[in-house]
Formats: sequence, C-alpha cells, structure tokens
Amino acid sequence: MILEMTRVQILGIRGDLQQVVHKLHQIGTLQIDDIHNIPDAPIHEFSISTETQKSQEDSRYLITQLQGLIQTLSCEVENMPTKSMGFVSPREIRTQINSLTPRVQELNLARRELLSEQEILPRYITTLKKLLPMVPSSANQPGNATIGVLIDVSHINTLDWISKRVLEITRGKAEFVAASVDESTQAMMIVCPRAYASEIENLLGQKDVSQLHLPTEFSHLAPQRSLDALNERLEAIPVEIWEIDDQLGTLGEEWCPRLNNWLLMQEDTLDEVEVLSHFGETEHTFIIYGWVPTRNYEALKQALEEEIGSRIFVSALEMTPETRKLAPVAMENPGPVRPFERLVRLRAVPLYEDIDPSGLTAFFLPLFFGMMLGDIGYGLVLLVGCLVAGRRMKSGFVSDLLKILRVGAIWAIVFGFLYGEAFGALGERFGLHAIWMDRASPKNLMGFILTFVGVGAIHITLGLVLGVWQAAVHRNRNHLLERGGMLVGLIGLFLLTATLAELLPASLTSPSIAAIIVGVVLLGASMGKAGAVVAPIEFIGVIGNILSYMRIAAIGLASVYLAKVANDLGGMIGNLVMGALVAVLIHALNLVMGAFSPTIHSMRLHYVEFYRKFYEGGGRPYVPFRSHSTPDVGSSID
Repeated sequence: MILEMTRVQILGIRGDLQQVVHKLHQIGTLQIDDIHNIPDAPIHEFSISTETQKSQEDSRYLITQLQGLIQTLSCEVENMPTKSMGFVSPREIRTQINSLTPRVQELNLARRELLSEQEILPRYITTLKKLLPMVPSSANQPGNATIGVLIDVSHINTLDWISKRVLEITRGKAEFVAASVDESTQAMMIVCPRAYASEIENLLGQKDVSQLHLPTEFSHLAPQRSLDALNERLEAIPVEIWEIDDQLGTLGEEWCPRLNNWLLMQEDTLDEVEVLSHFGETEHTFIIYGWVPTRNYEALKQALEEEIGSRIFVSALEMTPETRKLAPVAMENPGPVRPFERLVRLRAVPLYEDIDPSGLTAFFLPLFFGMMLGDIGYGLVLLVGCLVAGRRMKSGFVSDLLKILRVGAIWAIVFGFLYGEAFGALGERFGLHAIWMDRASPKNLMGFILTFVGVGAIHITLGLVLGVWQAAVHRNRNHLLERGGMLVGLIGLFLLTATLAELLPASLTSPSIAAIIVGVVLLGASMGKAGAVVAPIEFIGVIGNILSYMRIAAIGLASVYLAKVANDLGGMIGNLVMGALVAVLIHALNLVMGAFSPTIHSMRLHYVEFYRKFYEGGGRPYVPFRSHSTPDVGSSID
C-alpha cells in the first residue's frame, strides 16, 4: 500500500532554526525538499556561515577517525544498540580518540609485523633445510661466519666469480656449498673467518648480489641453531597473534559501544548542518518545504509548536496535479508482505498514484514457487533451512529472501500433498498418493501443462485489468486503448477457445471473433500509423506471455524426474550405504536447483509478463530526515 502524503511548509525565525532542525531530526517523518528544485519558492536559498562550514569539516574528519577505529576493532555495529548514551562534546570525543588511537595502532602494527614474519620465516626455513646437509662442520666452529647468496639461474656463472674473489680475500680460508632453492633460484653458502665477513658482504653489495639475510636475531647463530630457532619462532608467532587479538577484543568490548554512539552522534550533527543548504531564507526568517505521510502531519505540527511555540508556522500546501507527481512514495504493508517490497523496488519504485504490487507479489510469487517445487520432502528441508538461517539474519536483503523462500517452501509442501510427492515417488512407499494430480504420470501431462496455461491467463488478465484501471486514473488515452484492447482481445480469445472446446454454445463463436478484432483495432489505435502492422504482432506477444507460464510445468517436471533418477539409481546400486549416499547427493542437487530455479522463474513471470501490463515505476522513494540513532523500522512508517 502506498501512503497518502501531505506537502508541508514550515516558516520560522532564524534564531530558532537549529532547534527546529534538531526536532525534525528526532521526529524523523519529514522528507525535506531541496529549495533549488522548487521553481515557485518565494525566497532565495539559505547561506551557510564560514563557522558552520568549519564545523561541517570537523564533523567529517571526526567521523572518518571513528569509522577507522570501529573497523580496526572489528566492532559489530549491526548488533549494537542504537540508544544514545548521552551527549558528548566533539572536544571530549577527540580527547578520548587521541588516547585510544596510539594503543590500537601499536597493537595493530605489532600484529601486522607478526603476520609478515609468519609469512617470511618459512622461506628461510625451506632454504636452510636444503643447504644444511651440505654445510661443512666448520660453520659451527666459534669465530666463523656463514654468508648466504641467492642467484638467479640465468646468472649462475656469477657464483664462480664470487668463489674466486672470496678465496682471494680470505687467502683460501673459505668453504662453499651450493644447492638449488627452486626452478629459478640457486643458493650458495660461504663459510669463512668472521674477520673477513664485512669485506665479503661489501663485495657482494658492489656486485648487486642478493644475500640470504636471516632476521637479525638469528644472523649470529650457526646454521643448525638458526634452523632450530626459526622453527621455534614460527611456532611462537600464533600465540603472540592470539594475545594481541585478545587485547584488541578487550578494547573492542570496552570501546565499541561508545565509538558507535559517538559515530551516530556525529553523523546526526553532520546531517543537521548539511540539510541547511536545502532551506530558503530572508533576513530574519527561514522556510522549509517537505513531505510527510498525511497521518503523521498533525503529530509533526503539534510537536514543532510545542517545542518552538507561536514563533513557528506549519501548514499543509494544496496538492495540485503537478505537485502530486513530485510526491515521494512511502510503502507500508503488513509484516508478511514487507519482504516482497524489496523485490518490487528491485524492479522500480512505484509512482505516487500507482498500485503497489507488493501484496499481489506476496501471493502469486510463492504460489508459483510451490507449484514448481511441489514436494513435501524438499519443502520441509527448505523450510527448516530457512528457519535456522533466519535466526542469524535478522534484517537486510538475505533476511527478506529467506522469508520469501520460507513462504515458498510452505506452498511446496501444500502442492507436495496435492501431487502426492515426497522426495519424488519415495512417498508412495509410505502410502502417499496424489490428492489432485500425479504430475509424473504421462496420461496427466497435457492436463498438467494446460492447467498452468490457465494460471497464466488469469495472471495476465488480472494485470491488464489493473492496467486499464491505472490508465483511467491517470487519464492516459494511449495506455487505456493499449491495455483495454489487449484485455478485450484476450476475453474474445478465451470465449473462442471455450466454444471450440464445446464448453460454451457455438453461437458465441462470432461474438468471440468480433471481440478479438475489436481488441486488435483498439490496440492498433494506441500505436498510430504503425498500429495496423504492429498491433497483431503485439497481440500475439500477449498470447506468448500466457504460454510462457508453461515453464511452471516444465521446471516442475524436471524436478520430478531428477528425484526419480535419484531414487532409481540409489536402488540399483547393490550396496545399501553407497546407494543411499548417491540418492542423497542427487536429491541435494535437486533441492538446490529446486530452490534457485523456481525463484528466478517466478520473479521473471512477475517482472516480464505481469508487471508490464500495469506497472511502470519511476517514483521517488520516501527518505525522511531521520536521526541515525532512530531505530530502522524498515518499510513501516511510525
């Protein structure tokens, strides 16, 4: 349902502006219009002082700092209460942030360094493990140093040059071992008296040769001791990371609620400053234009008059046809219908004077889903899965999708009884039989398909009836001729089909044909000169829309036969356990497809076939000026 809106004008003294804006923010029902978009506004736009602009920038910077801390501390903002903890000045917030930030940065830096160390140390360990078996015993003698060299295999000749130069420097008192680290890297270790280590390292630096630099705390150790120490260090790092995470968690428990409330407070402050640019002003007064649900108008007016007194003037402006087109759209539906509003908005926000199709979608979409899946076993599994997952997802798109699937699962169970199916034909072994129609039986195939053609005819006809009504409300001649022509032509086609099937008297044949002709003529009249050619094609397209509903039968039959394959294949395998496993895997695949495919095709039948007959969309969503600390009530309006 689309709520009736009232256009509001608020006039007051400039000295009361801050108090008025704050009160409007708390009330949270007025959508404020930008005066730049109001051509008949009697006064010029509001001028914002330099001091206000500076306050605006300060709030933005403070918000950025708070968001950074909240992200660093991994605060779960969605699960936090939004109730204010009382006013805290920006100066006090900055003081608190400045005391917290260094502690968080220090812990965060230590954690990043540990993670980096955890990533790098295995490389040293791998290289040392390859070289260690070849390292001479002299490497472990006191007074000797070990220097590692890494060379790309394309420059392996450099190792010979390094060996010669090192022997010259050490007067032959050096030993060398080399091994392949990987396909592209060759490593060499030089063992020499420690007195020559600096000169050798300078040589390698001049030649721009990569050295195997162990971390400082390991570089003075002998190779085997270095390897042992590296492994010990690698084992100790996760413990240190856990300790840091524990400290961050403790800080989060202490600070996250405060940080979140400060963030909401600053966002509110910024909103109340930024909205000033939407107002108009004179030397002594201000003026605000906006929209409020009609049922909330008196409460808004009373609240402002109680807050400000006689210095505020709140009035409802006359709604002209032009202003009605500008009215924002506030959708409100009962709780079970509300998740389907999101699907409608995915298509488009309805116009203010349009029909809200959320209720129709809430009925037909799960119904089509149930018709396609139509299995007690699959429906129960899907229902339980949605209920379990719904406990974790309290709001948002996924939560709404789970609620939609939950209703579809209930319909699937209902049609499962009507079709006599539980995990395909498995239910027959427990005495389950079709109440309405066994859709897996070949003799019922044509009747099953025609049933859903009839469902499509009803759905499309309903859409056209709504479309004719909408065209009449909007006084749109072309839409009235187009949709009325389609409706009259379809009625004629239905009557003709019934007479040919001998369900109606043959005397209705001529009136039926006449109705089809009149319908096509009306349809063509809405298209101008090209109507004579295009109208018959468009009318055939409407028939195609109806036949498109056969997908309900096709997808349902595909699910039935895949379930049959699962049961038959599981029974053919001699081993009971393996047979059951195969059957369960195929049924699981069928359930996933049964949840996904009917959802997509049910939405397609609405978006492409149904909505196009009456629903245009293109409305402006209702976005009230509401405090961030005000609980989000979804689509309902307080």
